[in-house]
Amino acid sequence: MNIFITGGTGFLGTQFIQQLVDSNYRVFVLVRSPKKGNALLSKIPLHQHSQIEIIEGDLSDYQLGISKEDQRKLNGTIDAFFHIAALLSFDFKMADQLYKINEMGTKHTLEFAKNTGVKSYHYISTAYTLGKKNVAVESLHEVDQEFNNPYEETKCRAEHLVMSYSDSMKVSIFRPSIIVGNSETGETDSAFGLYGFIKGLEIFKKRIARLGDYSDKKFSIIGNQLGTQNLVPVDYVCHVLMEGLKSAKNKTIYHITNPNPPVNHEGLKIIEELLDFPHIQFNTKENTTLTKEEAILNEFISNFTIYVNRDIDFKITNTRKLLKDTNNKVLKMDKEMLTTIIYGYKKEEKQPILL
Repeated sequence: MNIFITGGTGFLGTQFIQQLVDSNYRVFVLVRSPKKGNALLSKIPLHQHSQIEIIEGDLSDYQLGISKEDQRKLNGTIDAFFHIAALLSFDFKMADQLYKINEMGTKHTLEFAKNTGVKSYHYISTAYTLGKKNVAVESLHEVDQEFNNPYEETKCRAEHLVMSYSDSMKVSIFRPSIIVGNSETGETDSAFGLYGFIKGLEIFKKRIARLGDYSDKKFSIIGNQLGTQNLVPVDYVCHVLMEGLKSAKNKTIYHITNPNPPVNHEGLKIIEELLDFPHIQFNTKENTTLTKEEAILNEFISNFTIYVNRDIDFKITNTRKLLKDTNNKVLKMDKEMLTTIIYGYKKEEKQPILL
C-alpha cells in the first residue's frame, strides 16, 4: 500500500512515518528541499530507508511543485494521502501567509490527489476550529464564527474545502488537540504548545533571578486554575491515524482529543517541580494589576493560555466507534503519564530527537 504525506518532516509527521514503515507501508513524502528530506531520513533506521521516497515540492504551487517525472510516477499509484503540513502561527500579522499555506495549500493537495487518482484523502486539522465555543461536535464548524486567531480560521476553512471533494474520493478529517511527547518515554522535539509554555516559564525564572532574591514572592498567571489542558500524546495521535488509514469513513470527522484532560493546577505543579520554581499561581481576576515582571510572564505564555483557560467538551463519538471497531481504546491519561510527558521537556534538551 502506498501512502503520500505532507508535513512528514515535522514532529507528528516523523512519528507517523515511523509507524507506517514499521507496518510495511511504502511512503512518499513531500519536502521543500533535499536537506529537509535528508533530515527526515536521519531519524529513520537505515534498513527502512528503502520504504521511503522523497518527493521535492511546495504546497504553494498548484501542482505542489512536483516535477513532471514524479507526477507520472505517482499517477494512479497512491492509495491514501495524508495532509499534515500547516503553518502554525497565532500571529494576526501572518494572516496572509496562513491563508496561502493552510487554506490554498490544502486546495492544491486536494486537486493533486484528485488528479492523481488517490483513493482516500485524510486531512489533519486541529480540534480548535470550534472558535470560541465550549462544545465541539464531530462535524463542520461555521466559517463565519468568531475565532481566536487566523490559524483557527484557515484550518476551519480548509476543512470545508476537504468535505467538498467527497464525491471525487473518500475524505476524512482528524482533529488533534494539543500534541505532546510520547506517552511512554516523554520524547518530543516540539517547541510549541505545552513546551512553549514551559520554555516561557524557564526564561522568566532566569530573568527574575538576575533581579535579586525572589524566594518569598509569587507571580500570577491570568487564568483559570480549573481550566483544562487537552493534551494528547503523539503516539496516541499516530495510533488513531493508523486506524483511520484502515477504517475511516467518507465525509467523517474524528476528534483526537483527551476525554479526561488534566486540570491546569495539576499540570502547573509538575512543571514547578521540573523547573524548581514553585512561585507561580493562577489568578482568575482579569482586572488584576500585574507587576512589570508578571506582565512579561503573561506575554511569554499568551499563545498557550488561550487554550487552557477553558474547559472544552470535545465529543468523540466517531473516534470511539473507530477505535472500538478495531478493538482499541480511547486515551486514558493518568498522573504518571502526564509527568512523563512534562519531564520530556528536559529529556529533549539532552537528546534532541514538529506541525
